[in-house]
Amino acid sequence: MAESLLLPVVRGVLGKAAGALVQSVTRMCGVDGDRHKLERQLLAVQCKLSDAEAKSETSPAVKRWMKDLKAVAYEADDVLDDFHYEALRRDAQIGDSTTDKVLGYFTPHSPLLFRVAMSKKLNSVLKKINELVEEMNKFGLVERADQATVHVIHPQTHSGLDSLMEIVGRDDDKEMVVNLLLEQRSKRMVEVLSIVGMGGLGKTTLAKMVYNDTRVQQRFELPMWLCVSDDFNVVSLVRSIIELATRGNCTLPDRIELLRSRLHEVVGRKRYLLVLDDVWNEEEHKWEELRPLLHSAGAPGSVVLVTTRSQRVASIMGTVPAHTLSYLNHDDSWELFRKKAFSKEEEQQPEFAEIGNRIVKKCKGLPLALKTMGGLMSSKKRIQEWEAIAGSKSWEDVGTTNEILSILKLSYRHLPLEMKQCFAFCAIFPKDYQMERDKLVQLWIANNFIQEEGMMDLEERGQFVFNELVWRSFFQDVKVESFHVGIAQTYKSVTCYMHDLMHDLAKSVTEECVDAQDLNQQKASMKDVRHLMSSAKSAREQ
Repeated sequence: MAESLLLPVVRGVLGKAAGALVQSVTRMCGVDGDRHKLERQLLAVQCKLSDAEAKSETSPAVKRWMKDLKAVAYEADDVLDDFHYEALRRDAQIGDSTTDKVLGYFTPHSPLLFRVAMSKKLNSVLKKINELVEEMNKFGLVERADQATVHVIHPQTHSGLDSLMEIVGRDDDKEMVVNLLLEQRSKRMVEVLSIVGMGGLGKTTLAKMVYNDTRVQQRFELPMWLCVSDDFNVVSLVRSIIELATRGNCTLPDRIELLRSRLHEVVGRKRYLLVLDDVWNEEEHKWEELRPLLHSAGAPGSVVLVTTRSQRVASIMGTVPAHTLSYLNHDDSWELFRKKAFSKEEEQQPEFAEIGNRIVKKCKGLPLALKTMGGLMSSKKRIQEWEAIAGSKSWEDVGTTNEILSILKLSYRHLPLEMKQCFAFCAIFPKDYQMERDKLVQLWIANNFIQEEGMMDLEERGQFVFNELVWRSFFQDVKVESFHVGIAQTYKSVTCYMHDLMHDLAKSVTEECVDAQDLNQQKASMKDVRHLMSSAKSAREQ
């Protein structure tokens, strides 16, 4: 169920309504009274949004009202943007000739035409806001004390940019899978080994451990990593494998015979390890199309390593028994949670440790849940906060892929609003998309999600939010690369991904941010979309 995230939208509109540039134009247009009324009504609404948010969970009428209010708030935002643009345009015209100014009265930017058009738009928005305020008053909403609370993100001692996080409890699994791969020395065909487990259990993490093991790297001449996810298109997969093998683009047309010949050229008789990460497709005929292509290329002893949540996928693709990943035991779970959650001082306090152990048990050995909850608890410094989270109803019936989302949502709900907006915005990216920190921060700033705080400017604040989301495991697989851009200048590129369950969470908490792929597959409706991304999918390469 999508979260409203209405409060930051209303706050943003209020900020624009109170802006000096907007006021200067509304005064000149003689509509400053309506602007002021809009500002007052939004202030009245803002005070009661926290209560509306709580009541919307049980009241369909309040939920519908909040949705209507958000639509009107965006409409008001557009109107205020027009006023703001007009102020900037007029400032730019200072110094123009008198003739230009006279002609301006007969152009689309005529002050008279602008005043008439904008007066109608502003009056229409104000009328809708007035109706919503009247409806709000019938709901009996009250101003909550926590509405005025300012959510401050407390800096952590960790930067959140470690490319490899310490892994707990998977050494035995790693040895078993590595040994299985190394045993394929004398095989005359490509073997397929699957790692199976529910979402958030650490299948990709285990595959990375195996893939980067020195013995594996020495054994296989051509290691390749391909994140498959929802797209199991044979032509696209073969093209991606060619590009991985050559480290370049494949410009051949989508004709399988041409791609097959090219695959033979680039792979040759090399012994390869191909990781197909996060395979979902259970259509056996698609695997039957791909399998002979993989079997005909490479040297004996080549292996395909598959990670999947589906036992059926493992059964269809596997040629050797699958490795089923188990939950972490309590000791390993505690170790993973402890490293995230506690400072040295807190760890020595028995009351924190007792509640922490209860939370660990509720995570049921799921590494993603443990890391996410550990990141959340690291921001909670009072015992009452720990007790409230440990006793939340969101813990009920955790144990399946769908139910693990309840844990992730619990952590999401405790994010400051600024971070909620920034995270939810990432639903515009397709699964397995490589996000670049600096571009992401600029998008957050452009959409007014980031506010200056203290001595931080907007970019510094955005980078801080990014680091916090990494620390809390909302983002993962951070990579830092340096590029020389001049004789004495170096540009540092920071990229990351989202776990597919985190991507599901982002989509579940907003209907406003989608990627074109979801629209093409009819997984989303244009009705409520405010942010849309259309881009080629960026496949993950390790």
